[in-house]
Amino acid sequence: MIGGLDFAVRYPFTAEAKKFMEGVELTDRIVELAVARIKKALDGDDRPRVVLHDSDKEEEVASFAAARMMLAHLRNPFLTNRFAVNESKLARSRIDKADAEEREAVARSFGIVTREEGGMVLDLPTYLKYSPRSVDYLLINKRLARGMVWIKESEKNRIVEEAVKKHIEKLPFVRDAPESIVRAGEKLIAELPKAPGRISAPLNVKDHPPCVEKLLESAQKHENIPHQARYYLATYLLTIKMPDEDIVQIFSNFPDYAEKITRYQVGQIKKKAYSVPACATVLGYGLCCAVCRIGSPLNWHTLDDGRKGAIRSSMAGSDERKVAGKPGQAAGGAERK
Repeated sequence: MIGGLDFAVRYPFTAEAKKFMEGVELTDRIVELAVARIKKALDGDDRPRVVLHDSDKEEEVASFAAARMMLAHLRNPFLTNRFAVNESKLARSRIDKADAEEREAVARSFGIVTREEGGMVLDLPTYLKYSPRSVDYLLINKRLARGMVWIKESEKNRIVEEAVKKHIEKLPFVRDAPESIVRAGEKLIAELPKAPGRISAPLNVKDHPPCVEKLLESAQKHENIPHQARYYLATYLLTIKMPDEDIVQIFSNFPDYAEKITRYQVGQIKKKAYSVPACATVLGYGLCCAVCRIGSPLNWHTLDDGRKGAIRSSMAGSDERKVAGKPGQAAGGAERK
């Protein structure tokens, strides 16, 4: 049933779910479930919790809100991003199994409304707002006409997943969190590994081409990057002889990090000796952010400091023009927002 308690349990981020929060008291049990929910996100466990009774279902919905309140109080980007990624994947798993009416209800809660025009179409502003940062979703690879973008059903579900993630990442402002939330948050932080996902000390972000710098800065901020970006970053770091362990440590910053999978993928790239993508390929990935004209990212290390400084200065000038609101195209074909 759309809008019922079961719907709220499956999609606790919707307006329908908020209705069941009215009058709910924040109990120790709800706080406990909220902590468990965050810990599941840290473990990458996106399996749903089985709840049968209405009282348990109400607590499950409340635990989502309590978890966000705790994250808002802690202001920890690492925890917030891991939680947002895990909850959005959980939502996606439910959307994929849902009927058309339920899928449409979740999509509409984010203003994602499609129609048929010789295929499924979505308006351009909404598409740009929620489309994933992946080469498959670049407009150059999509059919576009009259302000509409043609997409597949699976792509719509992926766009909704991204909308869920973005929504969860926007935490509410909490001035004075309840004492139970504060205590539970402090205990959670104390139980975390020290300096989770810190970028290894030997790595100087500024020693690399701008496109790689940007990816490393995203890692430092615990931001997700698309598959092609991860492949590019791994091949580049392996080629410059960075130890596997340091690469895994860098990748541990990403919200959906899974150590076993990361080690396997880095090992496979190294074993098969994949070449670093050329600049033209990086541009096609939508990752280029400067006009270097060096052919290969590896050639960055052949430039003198004067040339590197000139390239970075041109990037800074481009950013200033954007802030000033002057028309201009992003240098080197940077990803369109």
